[in-house]
Amino acid sequence: MIMDAHEEIRDLLTLAAAGALDAAGQRRVEDHLRECQGCRAELESWQRLTGALKDTPTPQAPVGLVERTRRRMERQAVARAAQRRHRLLLVWLTVFAWATTLLTWPLLRLLGGSLDLSWTGLSLTEVWVAYVVVSWMISIVAAGLLGRRHQQQGGQHAATVLG
Repeated sequence: MIMDAHEEIRDLLTLAAAGALDAAGQRRVEDHLRECQGCRAELESWQRLTGALKDTPTPQAPVGLVERTRRRMERQAVARAAQRRHRLLLVWLTVFAWATTLLTWPLLRLLGGSLDLSWTGLSLTEVWVAYVVVSWMISIVAAGLLGRRHQQQGGQHAATVLG
């Protein structure tokens, strides 16, 4: 038998000792063992080890570990769902604020004739542009503050979940 085949059989010995080989693999190993004393000795060694492992008691999870883990996973799922809702709400509020600002242009154009803007020294278009810039800046600041608050709450929640 060539050396590569011998090495393949040696790699199968641990599986053979554990009874994890299919019928064809088991036959290959048995055929090889009739001819190879070294592999027979190695298989016996592996069989003693697997026998000792079978006699070793299986460690049990501490009482309540599964339930604590399940509750923790539920809390994390709820926290992720809340984060998604907050993120969507933040996006929706930002889009709503910007859309509302843009939609005021037709209203200002409609009311432009009756508005007295002489005290500002600005034209209707300039007033509207200033209004848009101020509104969008307020939206950006509000979004930033909401995002920061959300991050802080997320950090506090993560500490609670992990603690």
